[in-house]
Amino acid sequence: MSISKWLEPYKKWGTKFSLWPIHLVTACCGVEMAHTWNPTYDAERLGSLPWHAPRQTNLILIEGTITLKMARVLRFIWEQMSDPKYVIAMGSCAAEGGIFWNSYHVVPVSKIVPVDAYAIGCPPTPEAVIQMIRIVQRKIESGEARANVKPRTIDLTKVLTPSPTKQPAPNPPHRITPNPHIPVCVEKKVDWAFGYDYVSKQLMPALGELAKKIVVTDVNRVCVETETSKLKDAAQALYKLGFDHVKSVNVIDVPHENKFYVEYWVSSYSKKELMPVLIALTTEVPRDNPRVPSLIDIWPSADYMEREMYDLFGVWFEGNPWMGKNFLLDPDTPVKFPLRKDVPVVREFYLVDREFPSAAPPAAPAKPAVAKPQTQSPTQQPQSKPAQTDTAGQGSSTG
Repeated sequence: MSISKWLEPYKKWGTKFSLWPIHLVTACCGVEMAHTWNPTYDAERLGSLPWHAPRQTNLILIEGTITLKMARVLRFIWEQMSDPKYVIAMGSCAAEGGIFWNSYHVVPVSKIVPVDAYAIGCPPTPEAVIQMIRIVQRKIESGEARANVKPRTIDLTKVLTPSPTKQPAPNPPHRITPNPHIPVCVEKKVDWAFGYDYVSKQLMPALGELAKKIVVTDVNRVCVETETSKLKDAAQALYKLGFDHVKSVNVIDVPHENKFYVEYWVSSYSKKELMPVLIALTTEVPRDNPRVPSLIDIWPSADYMEREMYDLFGVWFEGNPWMGKNFLLDPDTPVKFPLRKDVPVVREFYLVDREFPSAAPPAAPAKPAVAKPQTQSPTQQPQSKPAQTDTAGQGSSTG
């Protein structure tokens, strides 16, 4: 038997009880991690002691959400750790994004580094973290990560009568459709007698054919949809009813239908009964030529917000003298209209089998070769050894 094979059980035993975890905290799981090693639970008795430097650690606890920005940090720290090294993903956010599972900027930990154990919870308890440490120790000893318990399967349909739901929670999570429905001016039945009475007796007679749709969307909320050519006349009609100022101007981008929704949210300071009421005056414009009439001559408070919507979406409000000029953004910004969904979002995917791109290190100065008179001619120049190119990626020099 070779000496290496003879020593293998002792090496596993030593590694098993010499776990030096470093932790990457991005969310609330860090509190539970601290609790795990406090005197109450004393996880140090299991052969693990938190450490502060990646190069002297062999276990990393990832506590919380990992964004695309933090993915590079995680990968860099993991590459600095000593081999053999192990990873515990702590919490639902680290496992699959948690409550942020459908966000554009969140990446599961398994896409960045290989995960040995998952401590599930939001956040997981110290007991769960201790169990994950035990699972890692069993993996070191046997080569297999085995759970300490086997859950019993129960048929809940024999115990409970499931109630139908409109939209069950995704399990496992799935990304949303690339062409989602954008609900605008969706009617909602609510207990608001004043609103329904006001819509039928005031708004509908005043707007008439100027409105394509007038619906109650919630308590104290009304949506008025109109055509772009009739937007200004509809705004004038609302102003005469007492809606004397604009609360907000919004643009909703619907690229798969090649259009924008432009919304003016208006209310009243002059009529007490209308003060709680918000009306969304909405119109559609094409994305390739988004032009709507400015309403600043009716509602001066719309001025700054129209400028913002031009800066961020490129919607041109005809009649606003600030069109074509930057308001919020730096004039030299390389990205125009950054909130349009056709502006590419820079994303990088960090996979376990993919190294980070890094520039080759500068070539070290060549050492002068010692001439050997018996083999080198007077005209032959000493050749320097080619510089070795680092292909291991960023952080490849581990200690």
